[in-house]
Amino acid sequence: MGLKKTFQKASSHLRLERLKEKVQQRQSHIALILMVVLCMASFPFLMRCSPSQPKPEGAENVTQESEVTQPPLPDEVVHEDLGDAPVIKEEHVSLNELEQRVQLGELKVKMAQLDKGESLLTLLSQENVPTADRVQIVDGLELLINLKTLRPGMQFMFFKDGPAVVGISLMTGQGETLAVLREADGSWTPFSHTGRIETKTERWQGTVEGNFTKSAKNTNVPESVINQIINALDGEVNFASDIQNGTQFDIIAEFKQTEGGLEIGGKQLLFIGLRGGSLNINRYAYTAKDGTTSFYDARGKSSGKRLLTRPLRAKARLSSPYGRRMHPILKYEIFHKGVDLAAPKNTPVMAAADGVIESIGRKGSYGKYIGIKHADGYQTAYAHLNGYRADLKVKSKVKRGEVIGYVGSTGRSTGPHLHFEVLKNKKIVNPFGKNVIAARQLKDFDLEQFQFWAETVHPDYKQHVAGKIPPVPAPKPF
Repeated sequence: MGLKKTFQKASSHLRLERLKEKVQQRQSHIALILMVVLCMASFPFLMRCSPSQPKPEGAENVTQESEVTQPPLPDEVVHEDLGDAPVIKEEHVSLNELEQRVQLGELKVKMAQLDKGESLLTLLSQENVPTADRVQIVDGLELLINLKTLRPGMQFMFFKDGPAVVGISLMTGQGETLAVLREADGSWTPFSHTGRIETKTERWQGTVEGNFTKSAKNTNVPESVINQIINALDGEVNFASDIQNGTQFDIIAEFKQTEGGLEIGGKQLLFIGLRGGSLNINRYAYTAKDGTTSFYDARGKSSGKRLLTRPLRAKARLSSPYGRRMHPILKYEIFHKGVDLAAPKNTPVMAAADGVIESIGRKGSYGKYIGIKHADGYQTAYAHLNGYRADLKVKSKVKRGEVIGYVGSTGRSTGPHLHFEVLKNKKIVNPFGKNVIAARQLKDFDLEQFQFWAETVHPDYKQHVAGKIPPVPAPKPF
């Protein structure tokens, strides 16, 4: 029993000694860590306090002199005895240079559209480009694009110095500009540029004095934009009576500009605002999910749009009305499904409203014919045409007032005129009646996208939604 107690006491004493050793080791480790941290913290202070070592006299000058006296890089060495020749830096005409010369009035630009059945050689021939140059241009452009992929509707830009073509360019759908330019030695060089086209906006504000068109022109609004405004508000605003002196207008349009500062494609109306008298109009151009572009108010609602009653770009005489009549060729009474508008041959024919081409081609006694499907159950038909716009085909989208064909006398006809029909829910109606495509309210995804878009177009969009423009704040006192 005594031996057991003695053994337990010895074991306890041994464990206590080991515990003391571990505590001492940890204390020494902590002390070492504290010393290291203290040294690191005081090192920057000691460095600042230590006296700086003086530089030997002239050391700075020696360094500067060594930098100055470094020999320049040797010029190009030409070993004429070995048959060497100096490298000549090549200089090429650039597309930017041609575009800037256009703006200075030194060159002119002509747009040429590729029509159905035509090739690049056709356009070059029309511009009287010499045969030798045509070959070089075609070969140069073929290095950049497969010419078999060129399609009707593509537009080429010809740069002309007098009658001579000095450059030709084409913009692809991938944001790339392809060009073939004439060098000083008469050769042609192909170029490919990416990201040269930038979309910009321009804004005009003013007050009507006299009439809207004249006042807008005085504010440097292009005539093409004025025509877009009149078309956008047709049926909603009477520009002769509704717009009075003092009416304020606010116009925003976008356009594409090349790197050389040349505007291409014309300006497209984005926003029109009219305020004064009974007018408080804010209309935003927006392309909906279905691909149709219309003008909407700030809440995403379009105004009702009346179909054009005389869709011709010229004054036309009504030669045969809608309803029963004696047919001029068949010589018996028959119901006339549309109206006949007499006009000179090749007078441009316009789409009566936004829509999609349903049919295009010959159609029996109608001759050359175009059928268009519109919103709200409307359809229109155009007959006896002399020809169609080159790039149109079934499912092509057209805008109200856009040229679709030309007056002719094809089919059963006694002379040049347009036979124009209107159908509502597949039933013939009088083209001179009140045919109005109902207003449209954007919803869900379209409305969200419209609101986001409109806010980027006009800085006062939120005030337009609220229905008022905040007054100009009073100047702050000093």
